[in-house]
Amino acid sequence: MLDDLFDKLKTFGSKINQLEHNVSDERRKFVEIFEKNLALEKEISDRTDELNQANKSILTLKHIWSTMNSSEPLSGVLNTVVKGLAQEMEYLHSFIFQIYNDSEGKYIKVRAKTENNFGKKMETLMGQPIDNIKIPYDKNPCTIIQAIEDRKMVFSKNFKDIFGECQPFLDPEAAESIDKLFSNRSITILPIIGHEDPFGALIIVSARKEVSDIEKNFLSLFAGQIELAITIAGLFETIREQALTDSLTGIYNRRHFNKCITKEAERALRQKQPFTLITLDLDHLKIINDTYGHGAGDAAICTIASVLKQNARSIDIPARFGGEEFGILLPGIDTEGGLIAAERLRSAIEEKPVEGVGKVTASIGVATFLKHTEDVNELLDLVDKAMYKAKRCGRNQVQLADSGDTENWQKLAIETFIDVLAKQKIPVEKNITKNLVKKLNDISSDSDDINNLLFSVVEFLTKTYNPMYPEGQIQEKILLAEKLAEAIDLPQSEIDKIKHALLLYDIGNIMMPENILLKPGPLTEEERNKVSEHPIIAAREILKPISSAHSILSLVEHHHEYWDGTGYPNNLSGEKIPLGSRIIVIIDTYFALISDRPYRKAVSKKEALKIIQEGANNKWDGKLVEAFLKIVQEKPLKTVKK
Repeated sequence: MLDDLFDKLKTFGSKINQLEHNVSDERRKFVEIFEKNLALEKEISDRTDELNQANKSILTLKHIWSTMNSSEPLSGVLNTVVKGLAQEMEYLHSFIFQIYNDSEGKYIKVRAKTENNFGKKMETLMGQPIDNIKIPYDKNPCTIIQAIEDRKMVFSKNFKDIFGECQPFLDPEAAESIDKLFSNRSITILPIIGHEDPFGALIIVSARKEVSDIEKNFLSLFAGQIELAITIAGLFETIREQALTDSLTGIYNRRHFNKCITKEAERALRQKQPFTLITLDLDHLKIINDTYGHGAGDAAICTIASVLKQNARSIDIPARFGGEEFGILLPGIDTEGGLIAAERLRSAIEEKPVEGVGKVTASIGVATFLKHTEDVNELLDLVDKAMYKAKRCGRNQVQLADSGDTENWQKLAIETFIDVLAKQKIPVEKNITKNLVKKLNDISSDSDDINNLLFSVVEFLTKTYNPMYPEGQIQEKILLAEKLAEAIDLPQSEIDKIKHALLLYDIGNIMMPENILLKPGPLTEEERNKVSEHPIIAAREILKPISSAHSILSLVEHHHEYWDGTGYPNNLSGEKIPLGSRIIVIIDTYFALISDRPYRKAVSKKEALKIIQEGANNKWDGKLVEAFLKIVQEKPLKTVKK
């Protein structure tokens, strides 16, 4: 019985031992599973962090790529970089240093920075904005400059290590305080190489104590994308700058200047604050080019531009209009201040010799918006007149515009001829042009004297390409055109433009080959095409650079257009042709018909009128033809009106 009991107890104990073993084994398995789960959870968490970091990195890179596909300026690209690092990558702060090399030497200076509380604390401790600080590049190189030179990514945890010995802007106490602010932060310095040359460096401050390998890989990729974005932005800036500036001098071009003066006029009218416009013209550029060569002429032009830049305020707009003409817009400056500035420019130009040439001078005009006029176009006209007055009065001087100056068409014509002749825009012997210019400059204010001189100049120039030109015909043309314009009730200002244009409308022929103009037989198609260019040559090449001729350019260019669109050079038709041009083409046709030509004899006045009548509403404006036919039957005026 006892033996059975002991056997049962033994069996029971064995079962308990087995149970305990099983429980222990299950506990071990459970611990293993639990530990594996912990490891897996940690790995999932790490991978999730890595994925989040990768997503943030991709988002940051996406913003950089977006700027690369736009025409955003370089400053915008750099601000996008530092903003993206703070928002997407959650960096405490970042700033971008750029290398500068100017009259102050070579240095690095912050171009973009994160705008946040950390940055404000840092700058408070510095006692000034970080972008005010210039660090000399070649003296006591610091970690930033060394990283740029070595083109290697650098890591640090010490603010003082970054700037090294190049921190005279920090006293020891401030440096210590900033170091505490940066304590336990990781600092990364990424050199930026734009195109081929070093651009600067990106400084990143992270709340993380260490920079992971994944983060290092991202930053390397990021630096490459920044460099590409900077290169593209730089190209856009270059293209934009070229669109705004003159290629020879580097100052603004006429196109940009016109936009600026329009905006400034709107501001001036709104705020009732004047601005002054100065225009100047380099004296005797033709002589400089002929004597010393065009290289010397370019050097003289560049000298003028450099004087404008050196004497301009940051808000002033200096520009080259073309050729030897310049302008400078002075916002907020009244007439008195404008005259002072103009005299300073005149003196500075005279005192700055041009290499290989010596002293050069300029004639300068001054006009003030709101005082002289409230119209931009009129302001430009007035200041040009003042400038050319300075030329007529002996050059190398300043003349103020006169808002009461109502120069008539004769004075404008004189200015135009002086410019055409003095600047040798046409192939006429130099001694002859010099004599004509002198006569034009010396002419009295008597109306008959002015008319006689103008008519003689026109006849002389016309006979250089048309020896058969009848004496006195230009006066007859103007008289007849004047009566035709009056018959259709044109205002006097428009009549004056027509008279001015009639003196110069055919001047493009002076550039035509003599063998074509004097050819006794029919012209070939090629020759006809050549002749059809003369209105464009007159308007765009000879007269366009001359301010006194601006109001007649359209009349001159279109004086061979026909009502039915078969004329030249632009095949305009109907009322698209300027009214003044429609008048000139009828006058020109009539006098051409009644004059001898190398290829035909003159027709009678009766036959000429018949031809014009038959061309009404075809070649010529029918209403003008009707008025013209009535006028030629009347007794013509004896003198040209002043």
